[in-house]
Amino acid sequence: MPLTGDMDDLAAALCSEPLTLDRASDQVPAAPGLYAWWGRFGALPGISGPRHPAADLQLLYVGIAPNGATSRATLRSRVVGDHIRGTTGSSTLRRSLAALLSEQQGWRSRWTTRPVLVNADELRLSAWMGEALALTWAEHPQPWTVEAQVIAELEPPLNQADNAAHPLYPFVRDARQRWREAARGEAGPALR
Repeated sequence: MPLTGDMDDLAAALCSEPLTLDRASDQVPAAPGLYAWWGRFGALPGISGPRHPAADLQLLYVGIAPNGATSRATLRSRVVGDHIRGTTGSSTLRRSLAALLSEQQGWRSRWTTRPVLVNADELRLSAWMGEALALTWAEHPQPWTVEAQVIAELEPPLNQADNAAHPLYPFVRDARQRWREAARGEAGPALR
C-alpha cells in the first residue's frame, strides 16, 4: 500500500539524514514513534537493504516505541535503553545482529530464557553497532497503527514481524534459529 499523507511524512523522516549512535543517543526524544537503523554496505554478511536516498548506507531495521496503548516505552527508552545500551536479551535488533555476526566475529552466546551474548561480547556488539550503524526516527502518537505499513513500504531486511514476504526473511530467520540452537548447545562449538 503506498504511503500517503501522514505516511509520506513518516517515510521522509525515517529517510532523513541518519545520525551516528553517539549523536543519536543525546537527541532521541522521549516520545512515541518509529525508528530506522541504517548500516554500511557489506557490514552484515548476506544482508542487503534499500539504499538511503542521500547517505552511503542501507536500511536494516524499523522499530516502534511503544508497541501498544498500554506500553510506557518511548523512542528514547527503546532506542537508547534497549538497543544502544541494552543487551541481546532486551532487543530484537541486537539478537538479529548477533545471529548474523557471531560466527564471523567469534562471539560467544549462552541460553537464559532466550539466546544472549556473553557480557564481553555484548560490549563488542555495542562497539560494532557504534562503528557500523546510524539512526533516524519519526515521532508518531500511535506507532503500532502504522508499523506494518511502514515495514511493507520501506522493506527493511532484518524485520521478522510483518515482513514474511521479504526475500531475506528466511535467511534472517534461519540465522536466528542457528544462533538459538548454538546458545542451547544443540549445535557444534563454532557459535558458542
